Amino acid sequence: WTPAGDGGGRTAAAARPWRRGRGGDSGGAGVPTAPPPWRPHMSRKALCVGCNYPSKAFGLAGAVNDAFLLAETLQKHYGFQPENVCLLHDVYPGQKKSMKVDVAKQPTRKNILASLNWLVRGARHGDVIFFSFSGYGLQVDDMDGYQDEGYDDAILPTDFVDGREGDYSVIVANDIHDVLMSVPSSCTVTVLMDCDHASSILDVVGTLDGEFMDGVKYQNYCGFKVHNGKMQLAAHNRDVWQEERARAVKARPRFQPMMEIDNPRAGRLPTRGAMSRIAPLAFAYIAAGNGQTAMELQMAGATTVNADGKEVPKPHGVLTWCFVQALEETNFDCTHADCVLAIRRLMAQIKESDLPRMDQELQFTFSKPHATTSMKVLAMLQAEEGPKQTAPEAKVTSSFPQVVPPPLAGLVAPNGLGDLGAARASAESARPPAGAPC
Repeated sequence: WTPAGDGGGRTAAAARPWRRGRGGDSGGAGVPTAPPPWRPHMSRKALCVGCNYPSKAFGLAGAVNDAFLLAETLQKHYGFQPENVCLLHDVYPGQKKSMKVDVAKQPTRKNILASLNWLVRGARHGDVIFFSFSGYGLQVDDMDGYQDEGYDDAILPTDFVDGREGDYSVIVANDIHDVLMSVPSSCTVTVLMDCDHASSILDVVGTLDGEFMDGVKYQNYCGFKVHNGKMQLAAHNRDVWQEERARAVKARPRFQPMMEIDNPRAGRLPTRGAMSRIAPLAFAYIAAGNGQTAMELQMAGATTVNADGKEVPKPHGVLTWCFVQALEETNFDCTHADCVLAIRRLMAQIKESDLPRMDQELQFTFSKPHATTSMKVLAMLQAEEGPKQTAPEAKVTSSFPQVVPPPLAGLVAPNGLGDLGAARASAESARPPAGAPC
């Protein structure tokens, strides 16, 4: 993919209106060029990010597989065009780590932020936007903030060790939230975070039961709970991935320990001011809650051919695998409510068969009140059959005049009295003074 043209995935040439050929054009001078085929006004764009961290001793094995699986699902079953799907990865699935990926396709901090900007650029009414991240999540203690104010959720890009000004390089979840929520209110945004510490990616109060998500830092003001978007410090249970059955399926956690960073939001992309505005129709699928551990493991029934030509089990994140399986069970036509129930059922099956101590539970949030769980997953607001003819709006009639008429002639005179005022003044002057005999 190459972000060019009008931001909708079209190249600059395709975005230009048709015109007569000129000298040097392929059509020749004076030869009319055929207009481009009509395109639907609404579009679908996706950004799928997978970080295996191949240069690190503590890297992952299934995050890149997640990104490729989601990108393939979007294109095969939901009408996403290849030029509108951006895929960032740091290894090739099934290949050795020594096989380098082009720098422009790697999930570095710079590339992720630039791709997020491409994802929302030019968003219009009815567009569908999808963002997924598979990799490490963590909590960040902002050393420039206040004591005991809480911790920021963040994700680790593949180049996080390179850092900036001596600190590790992270992307705070609130920055991703600000970018994704900047699209028009009629757009549909779906987010899938297959990592730990991503609870605040969308809306910490947009839960099914209307309560705060677990671990949210908040204060009570006059009987109301007020949060600042930060989380309480989380603790993870090592038995989840270190017990014997977990090691048999090569289970790995998707979190890193808390980091202390000076101003972790420095260098973020500029976004619209924090004025009150209507949020888009947004839905977030989050792998685990605060204190739970998002896992990846070798999935039963998923195999791949490695660089040596051998068929080996294929690792995936639990959430990504269950998300795609849930869509497949419903023939890729289900509501968010149905998808949530199916994912939770599939997670319970994985816990029973492979990870008996798995504690992760799907966290689902959405932007209330406009987004509802009865909406279809990755569906546009209206059909893509082209522009529709709408009936003209009925004129509103009223018994009141449209324009206030001017006053009657003589009612207002230059001296500010007019006929009525002059008559009243004459009567006042003719009245005898107080105390005079009648």
